[in-house]
Amino acid sequence: MIAAPDGVETWVLVEGKGVVVPRDVTRVAQQLAEYAAAAAVRGVQVGGMMLATPFVSPTTRAQLDQHGLGWFDLTGNLRLRLDRPAVFLDRVGADRSGFRDPADRLLKSLRGPAAAKVVLELCETSLPVGVRDLAARAQVGAATSVRVLELLDREATIVRSQDGTVVAVRKRSLIDRWTQDYKVMASNEIVAALDPRGLSHAMKALSTVEARVVVTGSAAARAYLPDDMTPVSPLVSLSLYTEDPLELMDRLGLKTVERGTNVLVLRPYDEVVHVKSRHINGIDYAAPAQVVADLLTGPGRSSEEAEQLIAVLESSEPGWDR
Repeated sequence: MIAAPDGVETWVLVEGKGVVVPRDVTRVAQQLAEYAAAAAVRGVQVGGMMLATPFVSPTTRAQLDQHGLGWFDLTGNLRLRLDRPAVFLDRVGADRSGFRDPADRLLKSLRGPAAAKVVLELCETSLPVGVRDLAARAQVGAATSVRVLELLDREATIVRSQDGTVVAVRKRSLIDRWTQDYKVMASNEIVAALDPRGLSHAMKALSTVEARVVVTGSAAARAYLPDDMTPVSPLVSLSLYTEDPLELMDRLGLKTVERGTNVLVLRPYDEVVHVKSRHINGIDYAAPAQVVADLLTGPGRSSEEAEQLIAVLESSEPGWDR
């Protein structure tokens, strides 16, 4: 029970669990709602409900927040919100669990090219899709497809039928989960460069170079925005995927710099950035899901550009809404 100095009192219901994954949150919310209804019958006023468990992952926290639930874990993550009396406690602990069960062999991370291929395929492939069919489309092994889908199912970013077929993909949640393990500035080899003649020169030159180049980041986001939509921020840098950064820099006339960078040349984490690219007006752009991930984990105001692109995708492609 929590009591305010003015005498206002309320109860907080706490559900304790040993392990909770995002897929479990709906069931936890239903349980707490039933407990609150039973308490109301006895005249007990419940003002808030929360989950207590050894670790609450970022995705689980997002799911709990959508259900209006708070949380507490042993790493220090805490959220408690009450209307009367007015209480708001918010504390951030760890984003990764320090608790490990040696017997637990389930996949925990989406780090690496194979997982990325499955994630990007799920953002584009037609549904429903089975495990082996998805593996073939993503060009990964069936075992990899199985393990990645098991993780995504636990994280509540996909919906599966009883036979394991994927029938729906929550693309925004999927990319949010991927970017817990994928970071554009860490997952790719990057060379900071400068085009002394400006970004417009570099963009015009792209369609004339013979090297394989895929545009991502801010410039790619603009390629997917409607013609009548103004970008949320001016274009101040260009991000380019290529297998040979030095060769591309030579062909574009770019210079390596430590300050004043306006071009990032990236050797990609995998060939998939080329395979999934889209050809628009003579230039190859990274797939929308890749662009969103790169912007969400990129520098400056790129996260705002990501949100603008997501809003556009919500209106044009199924699955991007929360």
